[in-house]
Amino acid sequence: MKRNTALLAALAVVVAACTGITTTSPTDSTVQRQPQADGSVLVGGYFQEFTSCDSLLDYYISHAIEIVGPWGLGGGGYWGGRFGVEEMASSDAAMAPASGASFARSEGYTTSNVQVQGVDEADIVKTDGKRIFMTADTGLKVAVVTGEGVEFTDSLSLDWYPQSMMLYEDTLVLMGMVWGQDVYLDSFYYGGGSGTTKIVEVDVSDPSDVKVKRTLEFDGSYVSARLVNSELRVAVNSTPVGLDFEQPQGSGLRAERDATEANIAVIKASTLDNWLPYYVLENGSSESEGRLLDCSGVMAPTTFSGVDTLSLLTFDLRGQGVADWDSAGVVASGATMYANHDRTYLSTARWQNWAVLAEDDARSEAEEFTTDIHVFDSSNGAPAYLGSGTVKGFLLNQFAMDEFDGHLRVASTTTPNWWGWGGSSDSQSQVTVFEVTGGDLEQVGFVDGLGKTEQIYSVRFMGDTAYVVTFRQTDPLYVLDLSDVTDPTVTGELKIPGYSAYLHPAGEGRLLGVGQAGDEDGRTQGTQVSLFDVSDPNDPKLLDAVMIENAWSAVEGDHLAFTMTEGVAYVPFEAWTWDETNNGEGTETFDIGVMAVTVGTDSLDLTSILRPVADGPIDWNDKIFEEKGIAPDPWRMSARRTIRIDDRVYLITNGGIAIFELDGFERVGYTEFK
Repeated sequence: MKRNTALLAALAVVVAACTGITTTSPTDSTVQRQPQADGSVLVGGYFQEFTSCDSLLDYYISHAIEIVGPWGLGGGGYWGGRFGVEEMASSDAAMAPASGASFARSEGYTTSNVQVQGVDEADIVKTDGKRIFMTADTGLKVAVVTGEGVEFTDSLSLDWYPQSMMLYEDTLVLMGMVWGQDVYLDSFYYGGGSGTTKIVEVDVSDPSDVKVKRTLEFDGSYVSARLVNSELRVAVNSTPVGLDFEQPQGSGLRAERDATEANIAVIKASTLDNWLPYYVLENGSSESEGRLLDCSGVMAPTTFSGVDTLSLLTFDLRGQGVADWDSAGVVASGATMYANHDRTYLSTARWQNWAVLAEDDARSEAEEFTTDIHVFDSSNGAPAYLGSGTVKGFLLNQFAMDEFDGHLRVASTTTPNWWGWGGSSDSQSQVTVFEVTGGDLEQVGFVDGLGKTEQIYSVRFMGDTAYVVTFRQTDPLYVLDLSDVTDPTVTGELKIPGYSAYLHPAGEGRLLGVGQAGDEDGRTQGTQVSLFDVSDPNDPKLLDAVMIENAWSAVEGDHLAFTMTEGVAYVPFEAWTWDETNNGEGTETFDIGVMAVTVGTDSLDLTSILRPVADGPIDWNDKIFEEKGIAPDPWRMSARRTIRIDDRVYLITNGGIAIFELDGFERVGYTEFK
């Protein structure tokens, strides 16, 4: 069952963007509503609220007609694809565990490495210190921690692959995408296709007999999710469905024009069911279906942002779970969520049909690419719109936004090197500060000129300080003083080879970086963990670094792969080498595991390398797989997550769980998935 909140409730999805050049905001705390010619109502100058389902349909149709072409709604337009990874001010990797489940909770265990402490993030592994839940293959694996190790007690086999999950007390929620033949057809014509999203609620009160309680499936691509207390927030991006577009019959301009006219007719004949996502709910023995959103729960930005529908669903896991939800939507696309306890942020991109622009025009548009950021008050359950601001450029990921003492800080890059049209020659990065008040989102501070010709590789806001890493050939680490929000300043800069793709607090005046070692020419050399002294913001220093050659770490693109607890950082890695003999033959060697790096005040120590089955690098001819009765598949050995429970470390791989003593990191066992 669906319900509407006060529209765009806790929705915080970003389409990878930002720079602070232009800012707009309402003039007072009262949101003004202005009637528009198309039957919509302009709210506060930032959203159009539709007065009826007909006016919403008219909006979709009128804008789709302007962009449809001979192959449908594809052809080079941008609808908010994932420029940055999904997916920050916590002081440690662990957040406070939930309470009240039927099992006694361990006092010593780690949980997901979240952006904001107390705001949980969907992950592929969850634990409460007694039970471990893991997505694996097309299903769920359940294990119970015992004195001897772990015991796999149950599993769920599904006909789809769950991307992530949330755990609240004895309720586990699986979330992910489902792709089918019809979706591939839509993808061909539309230029992406959104597939469907599944959310499955599982009762895990008995780890030996987990049961599916409810399943909700709906049109759209799963974007991200957050859990605040018992409130689950899920963001979804949906493309139009069921539009039977024509293709050019033969070659030539006439064929393309005929196809375009036919496709315009298809759009004119469309209904809201083609534009709004549809759901099917299985709740025990009953089933219901309908539109995921009500017309009254959908808005549109004043700047056209495509014809996708970006939705936020909120579920109370203490109540009816996924059977009952609040919903809000915006006619736009999104890819990145930022949320804290009291506010949520939504960023929607200005849509541009790049395919119809000349090269010079496309270059100009790229340089002026802007994104709107909207803020909502979520502190009292029913969200309230507070204001909006406009920024220029692109965000790296969710770490690029942070709220502190009533101010939103945004780090961004203009024309990064992946953007094309001139590469990164004109690229630079900046930090913008907005004040969030009762009715305004007002830009109060701005500093630019960071990493000219480079782009942001990592960013971390910690209190009134920001740390920004840019990279092209060397790695400048910038320290910014944000204590005076009206005058943010760069206080220090450190240039070293390589880069840090993830930054993590490591104690008073210390910062940890995970990324790649490199040479002066910008060539990367392997996974590196670096310790920085940032106690003097005017003079940041590299204190120490440890590395594994020819390696790559998942932490570079996924902060949830990182764990730090009790002074030890756990960093997964994979290293591949090729040793060639004189006759041209050779041996491929791989080394897969987790770096256990002890973080001291002024130094790092690669204390151990946790490998699931081997004691060192191995090759395809190694007998260790045969000796241990394990399939010779390096992928199954890849470390997905590392968790600590009491005095042991559990390395979750694609194929099983390896267990190590915390004292000395001796491997005590490896249990394959059943």
